[in-house]
Amino acid sequence: MSEESIRLSTGLSTIYRKWIPQGDPKAIIVGVHGFAEHTGRYHNLGNFLAQNGYALYMYDLRGHGKSQGEKGYIDKFENFVEDTVAFFESVKTFFPNKKVFLLGHSMGGLIAVHTASVLGDKINGLITSGAAVQLEASTRDRIMVSLMSKMAPKSRVKLPVKVECLSTDPEVGKRYIEDPLVLKEVTMKLLFEFSRGVLGARDAIQKIRVPALVMHGSRDCLVPVEASKMLFEGLGVQDKTLKIYDGMLHEIFNEVEKEKVFRDLADWLNKHV
Repeated sequence: MSEESIRLSTGLSTIYRKWIPQGDPKAIIVGVHGFAEHTGRYHNLGNFLAQNGYALYMYDLRGHGKSQGEKGYIDKFENFVEDTVAFFESVKTFFPNKKVFLLGHSMGGLIAVHTASVLGDKINGLITSGAAVQLEASTRDRIMVSLMSKMAPKSRVKLPVKVECLSTDPEVGKRYIEDPLVLKEVTMKLLFEFSRGVLGARDAIQKIRVPALVMHGSRDCLVPVEASKMLFEGLGVQDKTLKIYDGMLHEIFNEVEKEKVFRDLADWLNKHV
């Protein structure tokens, strides 16, 4: 793994991490991390992919990790999509003759869905983990977030860190809490724009026409498993696979039995390169 700085065509200055195999990679995966976290939490996934001949490239999202600018804030959800399109196109120039797949976890899965709807057949496949294309929130909470995002967009709220929902491995939650790059509070504007992205997910899903692997933990208590079922059903392609992992929580790439997930991921990739 190595870390480098990048300035995207959208104007975002950030860092990206890459996990590169020895020799010529079979294909390239562009990854998108989740809400409030950063790319440094994907070593398990990156190391596995590199050991199996695939290269993984991930950048710290706007308002997250080591990106420049105000943390926990974004002007509009579309910025995430525009940044990811720009990063994808930058990575593609490194490997013009390789297949490139798009992978997203949680909010990153939502961003990946929107990005896939924009990129069309420029990507060779979509992979999601616990994609936040559907969230459980009361009408009262939605109204409050909407109002606050207009009245005081940069007001901040502490995140209720439900580490017990991340993984059945308690060390994952411990490291999450102690990680200085994990956001512990965010602006009302980011929360509102996240919800806007969720509301637009169904339309984006219907535009996707590439092979897809949709994965989710059955006991996920952050993003309901019904979200991935909705995503799978809404995809208008024949080449699509749904994997629900019994007993796993939200971060299936950091689970105790993550090797099972990784095997399924490798099998799917090997069939599509």
